[in-house]
Amino acid sequence: MVLNCVVMGKINILIVEDDPIIAADLEDRLSEMGFGIMGPIASGEDALPFFNQKPFPDLALLDIQLEGEWDGIETARRIRQKQGLPIIFLTSNSDDATFAQAQKTKPQAFLSKPYRGRDLKHAIELALSHFIKKESTAEPADNAYLLNDRLFIKVKQRMQRLFFKDILWIEADDYYCKIITREKEILVTKTLKKFSEDISAKPEFLRVHRSYIVNLSHIEAIGELYLHIGKNKIPVSRNLREELLARLKNI
Repeated sequence: MVLNCVVMGKINILIVEDDPIIAADLEDRLSEMGFGIMGPIASGEDALPFFNQKPFPDLALLDIQLEGEWDGIETARRIRQKQGLPIIFLTSNSDDATFAQAQKTKPQAFLSKPYRGRDLKHAIELALSHFIKKESTAEPADNAYLLNDRLFIKVKQRMQRLFFKDILWIEADDYYCKIITREKEILVTKTLKKFSEDISAKPEFLRVHRSYIVNLSHIEAIGELYLHIGKNKIPVSRNLREELLARLKNI
């Protein structure tokens, strides 16, 4: 039975490994590190269905030698056609020919077996960091990186994933800003003005007050001076109210 443990708010890692002992070890280690697990699966052919549903994996750990017709290199090629994400190859075969073929898929890291837990953790952190910086739609400011449908925020030395659709609003907090979701608040080390510039291409977000940006899709009611998201009242500047009403028509 394929285990598909999608954990909201955590970075989800797809494990593709045909050795059941190594697969179980990876699952245990990654769970202890706080990652969500997708899989483990033993063949490359079983990897693609994970990219036909949302949320997609945030990172894939691929053994180069796999069950089935596809090896890890071919699986990586197929994944790249479906979705851009960081890939780490696991291998006990480090000959030059295999490395050259694997390198063509532009993985973020190679990890040799047997691996140490510390090396696994560092490889994942580096793979995520380098991939996010490369793909980011905006220049990072300390701890936040923006992709098309999500952002990654560095919290206590870890990258935490947050989908834009889950953000209720963002509010100013002196020289920082706070991102508010239904479950938590996350501090981002950039000003609200800078954050507003970074997400200016996202039509679902609008700055409605000098201290607030809201996700229009979560608004439940609008008054003269306030809008309501759940039980929360967000102030609306008079000069932005017309733009707010106009933008709501297009959401």
